[in-house]
Amino acid sequence: MFNIINTTIKRMVLEHLVEQVDSGGLDSLLANGFSPELIDDLRKRPTRDFFHAAQFEGLAIKVSIDTQKLMSCLWMRDRARRDEMLKEYFVRHGASIILLRTLFTLSKQELQRLRVELDLTEKATNGRPRLPPTAIRDHIHCEWYAICHSFKDEPERERLWRLHQKFPTYSMASIHRCTDEFKELGSSTRELIQASVVLDSATT
Repeated sequence: MFNIINTTIKRMVLEHLVEQVDSGGLDSLLANGFSPELIDDLRKRPTRDFFHAAQFEGLAIKVSIDTQKLMSCLWMRDRARRDEMLKEYFVRHGASIILLRTLFTLSKQELQRLRVELDLTEKATNGRPRLPPTAIRDHIHCEWYAICHSFKDEPERERLWRLHQKFPTYSMASIHRCTDEFKELGSSTRELIQASVVLDSATT
């Protein structure tokens, strides 16, 4: 809890008290120590009286903030901003409609809006994306395994974004098709990839 010393904010708080009464907050004010007489007095006063009261240094107005809820609110805002950035990134870099709908809540109308805003209406591709050459795919498989191992608690969209950062010349649709291919590999092949990643980590 801390004191408010700004006169403008103090005046706004006093005016807000009256608004609370008119909007059904009378019981809350009474429960917090306001007498019916004081509330009735406040309702009758002109705004200029609140201005003078706010300038009085002896009037203490304190604010209590739920810091945990504030942090949660800000985190959710950051998360929403990040998700919007990722959504635009996936659209810009050629993610398929199926992938977009799997990773995000995205309607046809919103997808079209994003393509128009990002000036991508003429770049939409149809059909199955081509896979990179075998050597590149093997590299992608290794990187994908390493990312999934190191960032296993992250959402898939974050891990795919990390993977695409390493192979930005390929479309997101092609990159995702490589990760699907990785899932279809036999266990012996995946073990070889795992061993390769561990060996690379040990030598760097």
